[in-house]
Amino acid sequence: MVEALFDPALLRSFGDSPEDVSRHLQAELDALEGHLGTRQGDWTRVQAGREWSPAQELEHVLAIGRAGGKAVHLLLSEKELRAFPQLQGELKEGKRQTPDFARPSPDGLAWEAWTEAWQTHRQELESAAARLRATPERRLWHPYFGELDALDWMRSLVGHLRGHRELLERSVTP
Repeated sequence: MVEALFDPALLRSFGDSPEDVSRHLQAELDALEGHLGTRQGDWTRVQAGREWSPAQELEHVLAIGRAGGKAVHLLLSEKELRAFPQLQGELKEGKRQTPDFARPSPDGLAWEAWTEAWQTHRQELESAAARLRATPERRLWHPYFGELDALDWMRSLVGHLRGHRELLERSVTP
């Protein structure tokens, strides 16, 4: 059996109840959206100390959000859960590594396309959050936190949004 790399209890900082998690999600969506709107001037420039530009960072955030959102929707549904490989995420120098499916393209998301892509993504997450509940009897494997229910999957997405927002905020060149 594959073990989780991180204790899922860490995710509790993103809310105790579905309502708390939804509030954290809204706050992070608002904060990241607001920050992204300030980055047109360096949208395609790889940031100091980072591997990606803001355009690439957002493309990655959207890919992870889509995958995690699908997990939340599935866990909240009545659909049968099928077993799939429990692949552990990769750490490099203590940092979680991006899975291949979520690696951004060389140019990232075009400035002209980001607001529409963001709004679609935001609506999908908000839709899931509106129906959010704990599903202790229904869990899916997360590569870093192990078996998670719908509430913890959403917590992980909130944490992912916060982490990338903070990285983007720190990367602003004065």
